[in-house]
Amino acid sequence: MIEIFHTRVFGTSRHGGNSCPVVVDADRLTDVEMHALARKFGLDTAFILHPLAKGADFRIRYFVPDHEMGVSGHATIAAVTVARLGKIVEADRIQVETISGIFSVEAILHDGGLQVTLEQNPPIFGSTVAPDRVSNALNIPASEIAASTPIQAVSVSRAKLLVPLKESRVLNRLSPNLKALWELCDELQVTGLYPFARPTEKDFDAEARQFPLRAGFPEDAATGVAAAALGAYLVRYDRASQDGHYEFRIAQGYAMGSPSLIEAIADCAGGRIVRTAIRGSALIVRHEQVKRTPRAR
Repeated sequence: MIEIFHTRVFGTSRHGGNSCPVVVDADRLTDVEMHALARKFGLDTAFILHPLAKGADFRIRYFVPDHEMGVSGHATIAAVTVARLGKIVEADRIQVETISGIFSVEAILHDGGLQVTLEQNPPIFGSTVAPDRVSNALNIPASEIAASTPIQAVSVSRAKLLVPLKESRVLNRLSPNLKALWELCDELQVTGLYPFARPTEKDFDAEARQFPLRAGFPEDAATGVAAAALGAYLVRYDRASQDGHYEFRIAQGYAMGSPSLIEAIADCAGGRIVRTAIRGSALIVRHEQVKRTPRAR
């Protein structure tokens, strides 16, 4: 039997956030089985395995319907929550192994649940892009893209193209040309577009949407690695990289009817961003056991 915990991550309500199945005791599953489960669910799916790296507490592999990913922020928070509440690991500070490296996590009991802080890498600011190259992919006039800060690829673990828009009204009406969007992602070597607006009509620092590269679904309700990249972007361009500790409230998922809140953290010292992280929680909404198919073994 395969044991699966279904979670919702970063939700502002029980029905908000990004859905993420978490499979425990996944060492006995083949790559084919893991991929098949992700296709079945149509979601980012996290698989908890024994670690291979020295010092890691456990290992996670991440599959979306179309491929395996190196790391996923919301899926890591989901897996850490399942592991911590299920006593797979009992420490508050955890080292999680992924194919993208080892990430430090803090999981603290808070208001009857777990508050999880996932460390990311210092940001890498990549190439900038002209508005007319992005407007075609997003199906909007180039004039709707804000000119005060650049369209830029930023990575804290996986590169995203951050696209500043003038208004949240434009953001919430986006209907991208996915073929053009994916071609642009391929060209720029990013794993998705993350258009965002500030200020926002809601009580957040920014509101965003995430359109991933050929994941098997067109949009994410909450994307931790993109929100962490946006936090670094806001420190660089809105705070002029002034030394200090910064926390930003990033809204996502509202256009999908899955309202989400991601806390993006960035520390700046000596005019450089030296730390990024995301903070949030996952709710376990149900648990199931499914049979393995004999031919998949």
